[in-house]
Amino acid sequence: MIEILHPHDDAARITELRSHDLVWVDGWESALEELQTLREYGSAAAGSGGAGPISFDEADLDASSRYVVYPWRRTVVRLPDADLFYRLKTTRNRFLITDDEQRRWESSPIAVAGLSVGGSVLNTCVLTGARTLRIADPDVLGPSNLNRLSGSVCDLGVRKTTLAARRALELDPYVQLSILPGGYTAENADGFLCGAAVVVEEMDDLRRKIELRVQARERRVPVVMVTDDGDGVIVDVERFDLDPEYPLLHGRAEALSGVSPEEFDDPARRVELAGMIVGDDITARMKHSLGEVGRTIPSWPQLGTAATLAGAVGAMLARRISCGDNVSSGRAYLRLAELA
Repeated sequence: MIEILHPHDDAARITELRSHDLVWVDGWESALEELQTLREYGSAAAGSGGAGPISFDEADLDASSRYVVYPWRRTVVRLPDADLFYRLKTTRNRFLITDDEQRRWESSPIAVAGLSVGGSVLNTCVLTGARTLRIADPDVLGPSNLNRLSGSVCDLGVRKTTLAARRALELDPYVQLSILPGGYTAENADGFLCGAAVVVEEMDDLRRKIELRVQARERRVPVVMVTDDGDGVIVDVERFDLDPEYPLLHGRAEALSGVSPEEFDDPARRVELAGMIVGDDITARMKHSLGEVGRTIPSWPQLGTAATLAGAVGAMLARRISCGDNVSSGRAYLRLAELA
C-alpha cells in the first residue's frame, strides 16, 4: 500500500516522484529537535524502543532517513528510519510502559477480526506501539458505520480493511500488516491465528465467532472481545494459552450448538442468539433497543462512546497479555453511566 524508499538505494525512484504533482512533507523538521533533546538526556532516556544511545548524523540526515509514499494522499513524507521513529513515537510511553514491555509489544503479532469496534482497538494498539498486525473484515464503510467508526464520507464504499490499514500506516509507516479483505474464515485460520500473541474478536457473524474460538483454543491463542452496552463495554477474556480446556465464551457458546444455519441467517433470531451470549446484565436502554431490532432498527445498536471506550480497553488487554501480565479469563463490565 505504501513505498518506503531509501534515499540512496532508491534515488532514481525519488527523483521520478519529484516530477509528479505530489505533496512533500519533511518530518525531520520536527523530529530533529525532539531527537536532539532525547540524545541530551543520554542513553537512559533514549526512548521506549530500546537501550543504547540515539545515533544520527545531523550533517547527513539522509543516512538515517526514509521517504514514505502514501498514494491515497498523493503525499511523500521524509521520516527518520524505523528505529529512530519508534523511539520518538514511544518516548512518552516510557516508565508507564517499561522498555522490556515496549519491545515485546512492538514485536507481538496482534490479530483483529472485525473492524468496526475492532478498528478502534487496532488504532489504539498502533498508538501505543504495536507494529505486527493482522486484520480481517469482509465489509465496506457505510453511512451507518460513521456513528462509531473513525472514517470519512469521502471513504464510503471503501473496504474497512483498506481504511484500517491506511490509518495504521499513517500513524507508523513501519508497521507490518497482514490483511484479509474477505474476513476471517476457517480456511484462513492458520495464517490469521498461528503465532498470534492475542486475537481481538469483534465480528458480527455468530458462526464465525464460535469457529474462531474453536480454532484459537486448538492453537492456544488467547481471545479478547469488547462488546458495546449503551455507553459502556462488556469485556470478555478467554486465556486459551493458559487453559486449552477453557469453555468457549465462558460456556455461553453451548447455547448455540443446536442452532440451524437458517436461524443464524434470520436477522431477528440472530440478535436473539447474540443476546444469549451477552446475557441479561445489560443496561435498560440496551434491552429496549435490542427488542426493536428487526422491527424499527435493522441491527445491533451501538454508540461511538462505547466503541471508543472499547478500543482503549481492548488494546490495553492485548498489550498486557502480550507483555506477560496476569490477566485472567472471565467477564467484566465498564459502565460510564455509573460515574454520573
